[in-house]
Amino acid sequence: MATASLINRLSQAVDQIEKRLKKNRPQKIVTVRYGVGDNSDAAKDRHFAAHPEDRDADIVVLIPGRE
Repeated sequence: MATASLINRLSQAVDQIEKRLKKNRPQKIVTVRYGVGDNSDAAKDRHFAAHPEDRDADIVVLIPGRE
């Protein structure tokens, strides 16, 4: 049977592993295109709605499109 102490130690170990993995991960860069009359915040919202995996991006680059 698992005790509260064991569960707490396992939780701390998992947290340490996650920190190490995040530290070694290169920065995630996402490019978002937006139209001439478009709001950049609306363009980011649209992009993240279509691509939820990009929500944890470290850098978001906005690229103006031709419309």
